[in-house]
Amino acid sequence: ATWCGLCAPQRCKFFMWLVAHNRCWTADHLAKKNLPHPERSPLCDQEEETIDHLLVSCVFTRQFWLCVLQGVGLQALTPQLEVSFDDWWDAASNRVESQAKKGLNSIIILGAWSIWIHRNRCVFDGITPNLNEVLSVLIEEIRLWSVAGARGVSHLLTLPPLQV
Repeated sequence: ATWCGLCAPQRCKFFMWLVAHNRCWTADHLAKKNLPHPERSPLCDQEEETIDHLLVSCVFTRQFWLCVLQGVGLQALTPQLEVSFDDWWDAASNRVESQAKKGLNSIIILGAWSIWIHRNRCVFDGITPNLNEVLSVLIEEIRLWSVAGARGVSHLLTLPPLQV
């Protein structure tokens, strides 16, 4: 996978491992175990929730990725419908140069993690999905990762500024 060896926090690396192995407790997995689950995605209320829907196909998530990628001048990499998260990530990563690739990979990891945390707040805390909130959290985390030395993130941040 593209995320190996990046300087992401352990919780993000573990989450990405869960995503890669389709082990996240999304509604489709809860249903297989006959556990209570939402009928539709907590972020868009339109489709059944799977990890691919949550991370790339959901209308909320697609808007999130468009805003994030526009912020670093890579809006052409926004995921299209009917693509898996892994396929989108591989294709997006292969379309950028080496230095930008490290930053993009870090932003994708952090973006996916931010979506998951926001989704969990919607499910467990009853908050309403809020694009500006999840983008604000992401922007601050990207800055912190950059200061902490996440390779390539600093390079992407020298491009047009990320704004909500």
